[in-house]
Amino acid sequence: MRVGDLLWNLLSPSQLLLLALVGGTLLLAVGRVRSGRWLAGLAIVGLLAFAVLPGAAYLARPLQLRFPQPTLPERVDGVILLTGAELADDSEAVGLPQLGRHGDRYVSALRLAAKYPDARIVVSGSPIGAHGRSVLGSQTGIARTILEQVGVDPRRIVVEQQSTDTCGNAANTKALVRPQPDENWVVVTSAMHMPRAIACFRAAGWAEIIPQPDDYEAFPSWDNLGTVRIVSRLMLLDLAAHEWLGLAYYRLSGRTTELFPAP
Repeated sequence: MRVGDLLWNLLSPSQLLLLALVGGTLLLAVGRVRSGRWLAGLAIVGLLAFAVLPGAAYLARPLQLRFPQPTLPERVDGVILLTGAELADDSEAVGLPQLGRHGDRYVSALRLAAKYPDARIVVSGSPIGAHGRSVLGSQTGIARTILEQVGVDPRRIVVEQQSTDTCGNAANTKALVRPQPDENWVVVTSAMHMPRAIACFRAAGWAEIIPQPDDYEAFPSWDNLGTVRIVSRLMLLDLAAHEWLGLAYYRLSGRTTELFPAP
């Protein structure tokens, strides 16, 4: 696991809210009443807003709706599937490709593969067989296995396996496939992740890429409020915050030229 991923797992918004609640409770227990009340109070307000009420969905909504469903051309030369839905440890353990909560990306990729039988299908992600792992121990290996097992001609599949982040996906895929000006290429990823993906593709000089969002996480709803959805709402909070912070980081670090790209 990369250091950045480890830090995010420890310091994501949901973790910070829970740590604040625990910290506030401990401060109250040792007699630091004022500090404990403030810290615990902030944590409770945050949990109410994002875990009980649908605040996380409102944070995710602008990301999900930034790029609408596209009007696809008659000819598509290539479809790029960004990895991120694959569960490498589980897949390797059971010997079957396993997908997590972002598996809906594959629905769009397979739909496009069937609709455009002459299009190349590019899978972009981490190296196959890195650190001595099996094919199912990598995102790209899982993706390639799924595509082949559902009947996609292996000759159509191109694997870009040198990327560790979204801007790497864009730059490395462009260098690999060398798209021509008259070609139509579609990128498939989660709707919430699409703004950051498009920012990276444009920064790589691929402004004509067609966004095909899928894997819509949630929309604001006041139905079914209560504790039974606390975990899913906190997971949505972390996903949305990760994308907003990712957009800001990429722009501030100069990796992209747009903070929040538009269609």
